Amino acid sequence: MRWFAFLFVVVIISTGALAQQKPQYTQYMQNMQVINPALSGIYHGIYVKAASRNQWLGLESAPKTNYITVSAPLNIDKDILTAGSADFGIEDVGTKDERDSYYASENHHGIGMMVLDDRTGSLSRASANLTYAYHIALGDMANLSLGVGAGIGRISLNVQELRFEDGFEPLIAQGNSIRWSPDVNAGVYLYGANFFAGVSMQQIMKQKVSFAQDYQSEEVPHYFFTAGYRFWLGQDFSFMPSVMLKYVEPLPSSIDLNLKVAFRNNVWLGGSYRKKDAFSAIFGFTVSKVFDVGYAYDFTQSELRTVSNGTHELVLGVKW
Repeated sequence: MRWFAFLFVVVIISTGALAQQKPQYTQYMQNMQVINPALSGIYHGIYVKAASRNQWLGLESAPKTNYITVSAPLNIDKDILTAGSADFGIEDVGTKDERDSYYASENHHGIGMMVLDDRTGSLSRASANLTYAYHIALGDMANLSLGVGAGIGRISLNVQELRFEDGFEPLIAQGNSIRWSPDVNAGVYLYGANFFAGVSMQQIMKQKVSFAQDYQSEEVPHYFFTAGYRFWLGQDFSFMPSVMLKYVEPLPSSIDLNLKVAFRNNVWLGGSYRKKDAFSAIFGFTVSKVFDVGYAYDFTQSELRTVSNGTHELVLGVKW
C-alpha cells in the first residue's frame, strides 16, 4: 500500500528527529551483542549468529530486518569455562551442579562484528561495525566487560517508490537519497553463573539527516539497561526473569519484561512483554551445543493490531 510508505516518510522528514532508529529485536536476550559491544568474546569459542525479522505481517512496506554477528575471544585457554549469563540458552551452565562448579573466566580480550540490513518501505538502513571488549575477572564468580564498537552506517531513500501529492514531491526529489555516517557505540557488562547486568549506548554521535529541503532530522543516541537473574527448579530446570529499559530522545523510556524457562539449556520456552507494543512467545533449542535455533512471534498490541498479523523472528547460531 503506497499510503504506508508515504505516511512513513512524511512523519520522518517532518518531525526533525528520527526516533527509534535502531531496529526492534525480540530475542536480544539470546544475542545481546546486538545492543551491547561488551558481549564480544564472552563465549569460549567463535560464535556466529544470523537473524531475520519480519514485522507487522500483512502490512505492506512494514519493517524487515536481517543481521549477522560474530564473536570470538582472544588470549584465552579454551578449556576454561567462560559461561556467563549473556546467553542462558547456549552457554555451558545447564544444570545446578555446573552452576556450583562455575568460576569466572580469566582476563581476556574479545572481538566481534555486526552487519545489519533494515528496511521499512522505501527507507533502508545498513551498517557494518567492528567491536572490541576486555573481560576482567572479579574474583572467582564474576566478570566485568568493557566494550566499544565503531563502523559506518548508510541510510537511503528510494524516491521512485514514493507517490506524493502535488507540490510535495519536488521537495524530496531535489534532496539527496543516500546518507553515510559514522556509527559508534559502547557498553559495560557484569556477568556470572546466575546473573547479568549491562548498560550500553548506541549511535553515540548525533548526525544530521535530510532528504528534503527545509526539513532536517537527526540521528540520536539510544540508551539500554539490561539485567536478569536465574533461579533453579531442581537440578535441570531453571527460570530467568529479565528486564530491559530503553531510552531514545525525545520518546519516553520503554520497558521490556522477559521470562525464560530452560531444561539443561538444551530447550527453552519464554515470553516477553513490550509496553504498549507487543506480547511475544519464544521457543528455542540447541543441538550438541554447536547449533542453536530460536523463534519468536510477537502479538501486536498497538493500534496496528487491526491491520497486522504479528511479527516473526528467527535466529540461527553456530559455535565452534
